Amino acid sequence: MAAQPRLIIFSGAGLSAESGLPTFRGDNGLWEGVPIRQVCHIETWRENFRAVHDFYDARRVAEARAEPNAGHHAIASWQQAWPGRVVILTQNIDTLLERAGCTDVIHLHGGIRGLHCMACENEWEIKAVPYDQSGCPACGSRTDVKPAVVFFGEMAPRYDDLHNIVRSLRRQDTAIVVGTSGVVLPADRLFAHSPAHSILVNLKPADQMDEEAFTERLYGPATKHLPALTAALRERMG
Repeated sequence: MAAQPRLIIFSGAGLSAESGLPTFRGDNGLWEGVPIRQVCHIETWRENFRAVHDFYDARRVAEARAEPNAGHHAIASWQQAWPGRVVILTQNIDTLLERAGCTDVIHLHGGIRGLHCMACENEWEIKAVPYDQSGCPACGSRTDVKPAVVFFGEMAPRYDDLHNIVRSLRRQDTAIVVGTSGVVLPADRLFAHSPAHSILVNLKPADQMDEEAFTERLYGPATKHLPALTAALRERMG
């Protein structure tokens, strides 16, 4: 018997934008007016220690106030409908997918609620929204604690998972790419040129991707297009 079809979801900041979280890059992007090397670069974060933590404290406050939208809920419903056959990869550092009911989400760039100690490699989740500067609970270091977010110039360990999944894609699988410009990770080269049936869901065309390579292209809000895909996915997933 042939292996059952799988559904791969690859999401970017556009998925959470409709929940009120600014996108990483865009016309009104999160980084406008904030130098990346000041708050999100492995080479400079120590010299900007206070600015880094203030910045991610503010992101954490915004994330805690946001609610999952219809796009997040659609993805959660697919995972529940086809247990063990839906893989969720996200570039987002928020927890909206989990709060919608998703499990085993692969966060390619880390998580906003985590902290990481560069001295002892301990990683933990903070309960309070702002970081209280109490230091690492394992080794006590205060100056080595950074947000558990993958900074520019830093290795992203979960990229190995991403590439392994891409290599395993088959013709019967479906890959949905939603809410990404393709600047940080080339979603077109990863998914559109794979054997899988590929669907791009973006608010508008992105200059950085070869969008013609996707099997289907849907432009407009993810909150509209993702729920509407459910019927077609039932046919493909069997």
